[in-house]
Amino acid sequence: MADYLAQHGDLAAGAGELADPFREPTLQEQFNQAGKQLLLVLGMELLRRRTRPAGR
Repeated sequence: MADYLAQHGDLAAGAGELADPFREPTLQEQFNQAGKQLLLVLGMELLRRRTRPAGR
């Protein structure tokens, strides 16, 4: 992982049209991903509470 991170910039620069996977996510993309993860966790918790037998 450390080797990859050290070469990250060079890989992105040399990838041309395929550079998208190597680019850093924007602040908006990071925010959106955090929101998606939050909704997933909340949804899973709600489902878990509904399917749990009474008394537990």
